[in-house]
Parts: sequence; structure tokens; C-alpha cells
Amino acid sequence: MFNGIDNGIKSIPDAVTRLKNVKDGQEFSIFLAGLRIFLQKLDSSPQCLMELEQRAYYVINEYSDKETRDNLDAARKRVREYLEEIMTGCPADDRLLTVLENYYLFLESLLERPPHKRGGIQKEQLSGLKIQNEYDVQHLLYAYLNPLYPLARAEVSEDTGYGTVRTDIFLDSEYVIEVKCTRHSMPQKKLIEEMEADMVHYHAKHIYFFLYDKEKIIENPQLFRNIYENKVKGKQIHIIIHQPKIL
Repeated sequence: MFNGIDNGIKSIPDAVTRLKNVKDGQEFSIFLAGLRIFLQKLDSSPQCLMELEQRAYYVINEYSDKETRDNLDAARKRVREYLEEIMTGCPADDRLLTVLENYYLFLESLLERPPHKRGGIQKEQLSGLKIQNEYDVQHLLYAYLNPLYPLARAEVSEDTGYGTVRTDIFLDSEYVIEVKCTRHSMPQKKLIEEMEADMVHYHAKHIYFFLYDKEKIIENPQLFRNIYENKVKGKQIHIIIHQPKIL
């Protein structure tokens, strides 16, 4: 199966079966090459392929065969779980949506949970960290996402043909995140106008609007999402709203 003659994967269940028979790093590399080809034949999104690369990555320790083997086994498990997610209809963009919706759990753990008394980080230091504007939100959100999406980039410029737009967080050509942070002087109408302009200008098919409603100008978040998601033909619009309790 892994002698270079037959690595043509025919289905997701077939891929799961082949993955179970992988014995070493070389066979794993051959398997991944075949899996990439198969997913491309299915017209999988760049996000799907990026997700595969992230889950398949493992560290090779040249001084410890055992640690390398353990890392490989962990990577095999992650890829198998991803294939199972595909079979059960849980696409990578749903996972990204869940990660973005759980952002405030990260902030609570970082800023509101008291640090250990014996640690070098003091409560007073954390209390001094305040989110003031969109750039603060983007900085923390990028730090939160980067371990999960190591290929993500911040502030990527894109030529639309009639001007240049800047993507706040660029995952790939199909998936972008636009960050908004409300301010006291911003009416809801202004926020909507900015979002509608971004919906038109971005070329990506999946646009995630990450709205950090610091001033709570969105009176009904659920109704807001229902109205403005899926608004642009040919593009999938996702809206994530966080209304902080403290920051």
C-alpha cells in the first residue's frame, strides 16, 4: 500500500483504514500526499486543506526516537479525528466559528482569573490591561488564534482592482476575519455601514465579522445576526458578537 504504487485514496472511510496501517513517518507522508489529492478532487476549500496540515504537523526529535514516535501517533490521531468530523458533517469553518465564539473564555481566563500567589504575574498587572479600541481586540484575538492557525497573518492588504483593502486577520484566500470594536461615539448605523462595505470589497467567500461590542450599541445581538448574516450573494457571512462584562 505504501510502496509508491498504490496511494490513491478512494473515500474518507478508505482514508481512515489506510491511516490505521501507517507505521512510520515516511508512510505517513505518503498517506498525506494521497489524502491531499483526494480532498482536492472533492473541491475541498483551502481552509479544509489548511486544517489538515495543522493537524498532521508533528515535531521530529533527532535525539529521541520514542518522542518522535509519540508525536507521530498524536498527529495520526488528530488526522483521524478530522476525517471523522468530515464524515459526520462538521466542516472546518464550523470549528473556526466555535473558536471565535469561545474567545471570551480566553479573556476571562487571562484577565479575570486570579493568578497564582507564588507566580511572577500579579493581579495588579493584569488589571492594568484594558481593551480600548479595535487594535487591542485584534492583537489579543490574533494571539488567541495563532496556536490553532499558525499560518494566519494580521493586517494583510488586498488589491480589489479599484482600491486596496486591509484584512484584519487573514487565514487564507477564502477565509478572513474583520474585527470591529464599538466606541461611545459610534451609532449602530455606522457599524452596519462599515460592515456592508467590507462585505462587498473582500474577495474571500467566508467573511467572519468579529464584533467586540464594548459599548453595547447592539441592542438585540440575535436579531442583528439574523438580519446581516448571509447577506451577500456568493459569500458566506458569519457574525460573532461579544459584549464584555468588565473590559
